Amino acid sequence: MQRATKHHRPTPPFPTPARPSLTRSTGLAAVAGLFLTAAASADPASAPEVATTENPSNSPAPKEQQDAKPLVKKLENGDYQIGKIIFNRDKRSITIPAKTNITHQDTFLEYLLVHFNGEKVHEALLVTEAAPTNLNIALKLLNYKESPELFRVAKEDGTPSDEYPEVPESIRQAARFSIDITWKDKGVERTRPITHWLEHSGTKKHMPDTAWVYNGSYVHNQKFKAQLSGSMVTIFPDPGAIANYPGDDRDDDTIWVPGAKVPREGTDVRLTIKPWKK
Repeated sequence: MQRATKHHRPTPPFPTPARPSLTRSTGLAAVAGLFLTAAASADPASAPEVATTENPSNSPAPKEQQDAKPLVKKLENGDYQIGKIIFNRDKRSITIPAKTNITHQDTFLEYLLVHFNGEKVHEALLVTEAAPTNLNIALKLLNYKESPELFRVAKEDGTPSDEYPEVPESIRQAARFSIDITWKDKGVERTRPITHWLEHSGTKKHMPDTAWVYNGSYVHNQKFKAQLSGSMVTIFPDPGAIANYPGDDRDDDTIWVPGAKVPREGTDVRLTIKPWKK
């Protein structure tokens, strides 16, 4: 595989359209009400396709996105499930099934996790069948807070300024989570921070342990951007994704490649999101 030519690009501004929001209840007896509130602003039925930049009409959504309304249900072990995503209220953890996608060390990565039918599959380490909207709902139900801190404030003409929004420290902390990855290595289940699978193309060291920042994507023309693009967790800044990498080097898309420990393409893995602890 040939290494794609990449360029340093400025962080885009955060779009002005309102993002979906949810008010968290103290009891999961109100989960249905919370879900309906989220679905009203980010329902896959209102944005059923995962679009491509070349020809959006030629990218039909998977059956889960076309036919199924998101439904939160309680499992026997006390966890909750929405679509293919499982979450635990007490631990505030979220589990997402995925597969390895780009595994060649000569390919730069811009995305950590995208929908398998999304726009950025060719730049992503992992792909999943889980719907982006369902991940967003799970994060809201577990009281993670959206923070636009990584995206420059837009000027009047829509171009990015040199300023970033002021975000209270309490929101910044509530927006952060860690991501672990679990897979089987010769029949033995292993779990590592996902940063251990991302290698610096210059130093050959893995990414330092870091939080990922929940920004929540946005709604434009009554469409939830993350659902349209399939972008869920990104390394290079993307306000349309659900969460972003906050490193100081995030504007450079010629740094991170798959690490040597990443198993072959198509390997089943699980991502686990948990509150960030320094």
